[in-house]
Amino acid sequence: MRLYDIFFLAFRALWTHKIRTALLIFSVTVGITAMIALTSQTEGVGRSIVSMLQRLGPDTLIVNVVGRRLTDLDISIMASLDGVKKAIPVVREMGIIALGDTQVNVVMYGIASQELSEILGEIKLVDGSPYQDATVPLAVVGSQIAFPNTTSQPTVLPGQTIMVYTRSSPSQSVPIVMIVTGILDRYGAMGLISPDTAIFTSIQAAQQAFNKRWYDLVIIKVSDVSYIDMVEENLRNIYGGAVNTISPTQMAQTMQGVIAQITLLLGGIAAVSLIAAALGILNMMLVIITERTREIGTMKALGFKNKYILAQIVVEGLLIGIFGGIAGIAVGIVASYTLPHLIVRGTAMPTVTSTRLPQTRMVNPMTPTFNISYEPYINPAIVLISLALAVLVSVASSLYPAWRAAKMDPVKALRYE
Repeated sequence: MRLYDIFFLAFRALWTHKIRTALLIFSVTVGITAMIALTSQTEGVGRSIVSMLQRLGPDTLIVNVVGRRLTDLDISIMASLDGVKKAIPVVREMGIIALGDTQVNVVMYGIASQELSEILGEIKLVDGSPYQDATVPLAVVGSQIAFPNTTSQPTVLPGQTIMVYTRSSPSQSVPIVMIVTGILDRYGAMGLISPDTAIFTSIQAAQQAFNKRWYDLVIIKVSDVSYIDMVEENLRNIYGGAVNTISPTQMAQTMQGVIAQITLLLGGIAAVSLIAAALGILNMMLVIITERTREIGTMKALGFKNKYILAQIVVEGLLIGIFGGIAGIAVGIVASYTLPHLIVRGTAMPTVTSTRLPQTRMVNPMTPTFNISYEPYINPAIVLISLALAVLVSVASSLYPAWRAAKMDPVKALRYE
């Protein structure tokens, strides 16, 4: 008997019971979809962590001191510590930006223009140019501020002015007028700063606009990664327990630990789905074998060998696995890019359509916020493994029913009612 004949008979048997076959394929599809969609999220977050480390660098420390307004003296002290290459002061303020009749929440940063690359890495602009260090409120804005509705046409252009309200007292605040010099490309975010929802301006302009004579954060660059612990210890000796230090490396290690646990959980969910699919296939194949007892008896009476009957049933399972695996991969890819829109993401900007500025909970500007933004990443290896698992599970679930069918007594099978 030719291999083609075995596949033809197996396909015809499945086609004869379309609804039953569709349900079996669906059970495999669910498990593979879960595996593709869920692992793509953790892969995406992991790649964002790497991107964040590349942008900020492992030789970076983000420092603030609770209950203390950092001054130029503090910056000088930090810059003079052993192992410190430079100390970059940052002013930070929460705000609401008015774009026509719409207001959106933003974070504004004051940082020297030549130091902006220490936060963003490469400064990528889709339009305009970086701001200059001056008291004039010049600024570059994040991509989601310029394109809040992900449209191709920006709502703000270089040279235009924007109205920014500070969130310390939004109902009484006087708007800050800022002149846009450039629009940042989309960065995504994974860490303390989300460039896509931020406004960057000079230190002088930020202090004047926010009526501040102090700094909220300090970005410390060390001469070598090995100095990180020493610098942190020196900062604690100076400022005591009030000092908070966060490094991208620490943040990455913490997140990777969380991601590892989430990956195990998601892998468990996918495994349970595949086990359920395997049990469903096993149960359904046993039912099918029972229903086809006389057919199998007839095949044996016509001279079909046991190995051909066994092969046909196994090939039926193989086809279910292939079709279910392919369908699961296709649906999983679609779900991978749908899931991020259904969960809370760090780059999401609450939008308020009221013409009155909303009363919002004040976020301490001295406390760095942890944002996460990522693009799902579908690993080709995971796709191949998923397809292999779909086939393996389906074939394995068909082995026992196939063995039972092959071992049937043809005489008893022909008498079966």
